[in-house]
Amino acid sequence: MESVDRDTAPSPGNLIFSTKVLANTFSALNSVLPGGIHPIPNQTTGGNGSTTGEEVEFDVTFTTPFSLPPDHYFFVPQVEITTAGGEFLWLSAPRPIVPPGTPFPAGSTDLQSWTRDTFLDPDWLRVGADIVGPTPATAPTFNATFSLTGNSIPEPATWLLLGLGMVSLVGWQAVP
Repeated sequence: MESVDRDTAPSPGNLIFSTKVLANTFSALNSVLPGGIHPIPNQTTGGNGSTTGEEVEFDVTFTTPFSLPPDHYFFVPQVEITTAGGEFLWLSAPRPIVPPGTPFPAGSTDLQSWTRDTFLDPDWLRVGADIVGPTPATAPTFNATFSLTGNSIPEPATWLLLGLGMVSLVGWQAVP
């Protein structure tokens, strides 16, 4: 179920983005390309092998705010390719997260990347455990790398507690 939808269209849409080239030539040891994702029981392909390309950082700003209560969320970036034969590959981050990255807080689980393409839709597969393999117990794991920053807005219950605290202080000071 899609909970939040953001898009650059219709112009200006509810998000804006910019890009920055980090490396003109970048190599990855393995890849999972569109058409290389197969449904169960033949999902473990080992991946599509090494690939090279340009490494680009996307900076996205959501111009329409939204609230996310504490929970696990799936971030599903979709990039429209406008050139014939063009490809978009999502780079993975080291696992476990190493400096200068920010490790997960104690008690949090380091989840791995899931993916799908038109051949698998509406199902999803884990990139490492299901596609690259060889078995879920010994498979490599991959993290999609992104960071999320924003403003924390107190919930209504926080304002209620603050108000009660202020009333208590005023009442306490009024007692002779």
